Formats: sequence, C-alpha cells, structure tokens
Amino acid sequence: MSMNISESTYYRRQHVTGHGCVLVSIKFGVTPDNGVLVVKRLGLNQDDAQIQFDVERHKEEIIEGVQEANNKYGGVLQVQEIEVVPNDYPKEGKLGMQHFKLQSTCLVKTFNKFRHGDPKHSA
Repeated sequence: MSMNISESTYYRRQHVTGHGCVLVSIKFGVTPDNGVLVVKRLGLNQDDAQIQFDVERHKEEIIEGVQEANNKYGGVLQVQEIEVVPNDYPKEGKLGMQHFKLQSTCLVKTFNKFRHGDPKHSA
C-alpha cells in the first residue's frame, strides 16, 4: 500500500471588530477550473457546519483582494482554497483589505525567497 504525503500552507489572518469577526485563511496555488474550494474549519465541539454568511461574497472579496495585491506588487498568485469558520460574521467590505494585507505579506515573502534561490518556490 502506497501512502502519499503532501505539504500545504494556509496563510491566515484573524480580524475581529465589534461588528464583525472573520478568519481569513487562504491556500495559494492554481485556482481549480470549477472555482475556489471552500473548506469548513470546525471547532472541537462544533457540530453545526452550516455556513451562516454569504460565502459567495466572501470568495469574491478574497479574489478581489488578492488581485489588487497582485496588481500592486506584480504578483501572479492565485487562490486555490479558502477555509471558513461557519459561524463567523464578516462585515461586508472588510475582507478585501484583510486579504490584501495577507496577500501583500505573502508576495513579499515569495519574492524574497525567489531572490535567495529557495528551491521550494522556483518557477
């Protein structure tokens, strides 16, 4: 029996304000043909996996934030997956800025690794 082990990284940023709470969690890679995969992240004692917010708007804001950072920094990163906490309550318009900040950090790190010849991030 063969066992394949894969390594994956989600880049996360939590944003909590009085009127909104959201975990921003992105896995970069190639966007699947049928769209970004949404993975539900449940707490240990959480039984209800029904997403309680507009997940399509959530995905759109993520993709827009990533595209904005790509445009600003000359990046080409794509969103492969996002993780969501089903009972989060994101405030409209806040996600794009959080994803932009997260994407900006990822792009800077990726560019630095390319410059230093990191074999895990070669083109």
